[in-house]
Amino acid sequence: MGLLGLFKKEKKGKKATQCSVCKSHMERNEGYALTTSQVVTSKTYWDHKMVEPETMSYTTQHFKDKDENATKMRGIIFEKTAEKDQTWMTCDTCIKHFDVDHEETKSLAGEWWNAENGHKIPNTGKAIDHLPGEAYETIKEYATMEAGASLIRL
Repeated sequence: MGLLGLFKKEKKGKKATQCSVCKSHMERNEGYALTTSQVVTSKTYWDHKMVEPETMSYTTQHFKDKDENATKMRGIIFEKTAEKDQTWMTCDTCIKHFDVDHEETKSLAGEWWNAENGHKIPNTGKAIDHLPGEAYETIKEYATMEAGASLIRL
């Protein structure tokens, strides 16, 4: 490090990240911050998630073949997603999947960007810890049994 480097003031916070949904690159201060509960309660998110290339075969087998293993895998995908204890950063394109206050989630994203690594927005944690049991079970049922049906040709 040169002599000038000693006097540089480092900016705190993060410089870039990926969208938690589509993995597109986001620069500092872009995007929206969501909780796992906000993500998993979105039917639009699940319709999108269950037809991604990684999950499409399970969705096809679930609807066309009534394959029990494919249905189990869809349930596991839901559980793994719902168990995430993280702040979900979403891009301008993916925020459309969520029925949230855009100003509030944009503001929370600003806090996330400016914080040190590991910062979590309020109510971050496993979805089951933040949703009423009935709401959790209803969205789990949708994600496992119905999500993506409109995009599958039977």
